[in-house]
Amino acid sequence: MTRITAVLFDLDNTLYDRDASFLRWARWFARDRLGLDADPAHGAAVDRLVTMDASGYRPRAEVFRWVKEQHPALTADVDDLIAGFYEEHVAHLALDGETRGLLDALDAAGLPFGIVTNGSAQQLLKVRTLGLDARTTCVHVSALVGCRKPEAAIFLAAAADLGVAPGAILFVGDNPEADIVGAAAVGMRTAWLRRGRAWPDHLAATTPHYVIDSLAELRWVAEAPRPVGGDA
Repeated sequence: MTRITAVLFDLDNTLYDRDASFLRWARWFARDRLGLDADPAHGAAVDRLVTMDASGYRPRAEVFRWVKEQHPALTADVDDLIAGFYEEHVAHLALDGETRGLLDALDAAGLPFGIVTNGSAQQLLKVRTLGLDARTTCVHVSALVGCRKPEAAIFLAAAADLGVAPGAILFVGDNPEADIVGAAAVGMRTAWLRRGRAWPDHLAATTPHYVIDSLAELRWVAEAPRPVGGDA
């Protein structure tokens, strides 16, 4: 049977904990930019920022228009606040030990890996800040390649860069539709980082090959590559 010989990762909330990094930024922003040093005002502002962020799925313009409405003393306009966020947020990014351990294991085993992410060119700054640019075989960002997950083209382009047939690639991601359904549609094996969620009922026709709670659970890919199609 075909063995997994390469891995593709989603970026946000997969290779790094985007929600945790946003929370760190929100705490800094509430203190340094909004001038809220003490609870409960500081905690309430942080909670509202996290809710408005919606794990990054709400447009930045909408988030910062809301910030301006709630904090009219801010002199920066929305565009400046967005630009500032993109510069400030990267200072709060970090890879956890489990991610570093898995990537080290893939390197040691000589298994190539890449990144496929939706978003703007800003994603490249995140990749560089996390030190991933020197480690990955390829980085495909939707805004730069002209197609988005779950479209087949972005997955197939990454497979071509890896030089590996889709059926021998494991795609790891947290988004059920964009990551898992999209990768499965081109024949890739899939691992869903569920982050405490249940698989959506409306996607029951396509389920992940593996369901994981931590990237550390994928160490087997490097330690003893096995045929694709294992138990979820």
